Amino acid sequence: MKPVALAIVCVGLAFSSCASTVSPDSISAAAASYDGNDQTSGIINANPLGYVVTAHFRDRHNALVALFGRDFSPPLTPDAGLTEITSDRWLIDRQHLSQFLEMNAWHRAGLKPKNK
Repeated sequence: MKPVALAIVCVGLAFSSCASTVSPDSISAAAASYDGNDQTSGIINANPLGYVVTAHFRDRHNALVALFGRDFSPPLTPDAGLTEITSDRWLIDRQHLSQFLEMNAWHRAGLKPKNK
């Protein structure tokens, strides 16, 4: 093979094997979501015991637990980590808020549960 043809083949092989990796942009919220008319994502305040959340937050938490709860060990159950304060306010502990945020990220990313 002539040197010029060999150089062309080498350059062609080099460029054909350099496929760039495509990865999706990470999903991150720019602001808190609305819960009713308030832009709080359902979190009212924090205290030493955890976070005071709305009934709507509790509903979202339980919906995510129904979807992804078996992906944790031990599996999560409805109202896991939640304690009722009033009929429309709940306290969620720090561990379960962290798990809620993880499940919410999975849901927003379109992931499917690992364990059904």
